[in-house]
Amino acid sequence: MNDIHLQNTLGHPQIDAIVQEVIQLYEDAFPGQIAAYYVEGSYADQTSLTTSDVDLLIVFRGRFANEDTCSLAKRLWRSDLRGSQEVDISLVDEDGLLAGVHPNVKLGSRLLYGEDVCRLYPLMPIESWTRERMHAAYWLLVNVYHRSTPLRLPLTFPSPADEFYGYMNRMLQLPEGREVPCSRNLVRTTGWAATALLALQTGQYAARKRDCVRLYREYIGDEWTALLEEITTSCRDEWQYLIPTAPHARKRLREICERTLRFEQHFLTCYRSYLLEQLRSTEQEHIRVARQFQEQSPLDDAEIIALLQNSKSTNYIDQTK
Repeated sequence: MNDIHLQNTLGHPQIDAIVQEVIQLYEDAFPGQIAAYYVEGSYADQTSLTTSDVDLLIVFRGRFANEDTCSLAKRLWRSDLRGSQEVDISLVDEDGLLAGVHPNVKLGSRLLYGEDVCRLYPLMPIESWTRERMHAAYWLLVNVYHRSTPLRLPLTFPSPADEFYGYMNRMLQLPEGREVPCSRNLVRTTGWAATALLALQTGQYAARKRDCVRLYREYIGDEWTALLEEITTSCRDEWQYLIPTAPHARKRLREICERTLRFEQHFLTCYRSYLLEQLRSTEQEHIRVARQFQEQSPLDDAEIIALLQNSKSTNYIDQTK
């Protein structure tokens, strides 16, 4: 077995050891096929908490040899079978970087092992980033809370009878092995929506989680700014994703969740307009991506449904010419 020497430490010897184990596992499984390993998120900008997960990006050389290679790489590491530390792994090949590197990687990651190949490729254009973030944020707020589809407006709470309306539906494994509900999904969904709105409305990249709220206040500064700041300062920093036990703190968390539904409604209003624009585009790729997300998580809207049907008919006619 080769020794893995990290080019940048994550600041915690036990976390470094876990990441070295991950890298060694992939190096053994795919010898010579991986160019680089990057860390993203809080461990990249050194704002991690004891409850933070580790976000790793693995860059394969050239193009994935075949679908089996990609499939094996996706399931090779299983955090749930390897202790309490969560390691979220994303995969990309160098061909996938040709169209542009995600800003959270290009601007907000740290190289851990291998060659810094991401510096060789351009930053993803803001239009492409906007399209990806808008669709991804919509998909997330539907699926992470298991909302029924077709999604009907006005939006409802994930679980109206729950104390926190269903927003605390993700489990977090504590160091002693006990699993408890946490606010990670709440932080994640609101952060993705804010990042998408920043890109759409102001053309700004939010490369780091911490950048998002600061940029949102600076460039948008609307009625939702205070909510986004409170989610960061309370849910993440003060409570460290855990549900507080004190009655007054639980009341604050419940109030945050109540306001979150209204922010989701605001995002969906913006998303609906953006989706209509994409479906009316003359760019077939824009239409294809919009249709793909609507097939996965449809929005129950007469105008959108009509445009989807029209684009499907137009695509069929083009194929038969």
